[in-house]
Amino acid sequence: MPYKLSIITINLNNSSGLKKTCLSVITQTFRKFEWIIIDGGSVDNSVDIIKHYSDYIAYWISESDSGVYNAMNKGIKNATGEYLLFLNSGDYLLHPWTLQEAIDEVKTAQNIDVYYSDAVLNTYQLRKSPQEVTLDFFIKGMINHQNCIIKRELFNHRLYDENYQIVADWYFFIQELIDYKITFLHIKTNIAIFDTSGISNNTTEKYFAERHYILKKLNIGNETEIGFLAFRILRKIKNKLPYRLFKLIKLFKNFLYDK
Repeated sequence: MPYKLSIITINLNNSSGLKKTCLSVITQTFRKFEWIIIDGGSVDNSVDIIKHYSDYIAYWISESDSGVYNAMNKGIKNATGEYLLFLNSGDYLLHPWTLQEAIDEVKTAQNIDVYYSDAVLNTYQLRKSPQEVTLDFFIKGMINHQNCIIKRELFNHRLYDENYQIVADWYFFIQELIDYKITFLHIKTNIAIFDTSGISNNTTEKYFAERHYILKKLNIGNETEIGFLAFRILRKIKNKLPYRLFKLIKLFKNFLYDK
């Protein structure tokens, strides 16, 4: 029986996060999915956890890799589902009925390339996503891949660019929008709780450097990206700024990025 959905989990030395992810997957009421775990050669007890849940896993491997996107690409190459969901270790599905509700929405609006939801951070804050996704939006921001259900066929065009350590998923969406005008649909079902301790949230300078390099290479959005970078730097030092000055900075940000 072909699977509607492939869930891909990558992990490296994050056994506690991996266990959270595993528990959220095995308790889903929707079962028509395959689950793939790509471990980067962990030296903690991650492999023991994978073996413990092996009855639920279609494919897993533990070997060294060259980074996050190399591991994600390994998962893509082994996936057979019509759609893919990247749920990395430490991320977890919001409720046991989450996948069922999300797939019901996918069935209702078929032939969409990417279904995406708002994101819930592990601080239980809600990160809203726009109702409509455009190239202009991606120049300014990003949607969490943990809250995207992506058509597998898109990866026949290209895999994630492993030259980038942090923003290859963002770059992938931009390339697909430019080259294939892929379609996005915002769904009501919030899919995953996003682990904010991941690499993209803890290497801000590298994150913006990669983004700026890509936008410059594509010759799009350079001025907007510079303004966005300036705001993020100022926000990072907000506790060192007078309150009223920071409020002015927020107003400036809202002026630039009013959706």
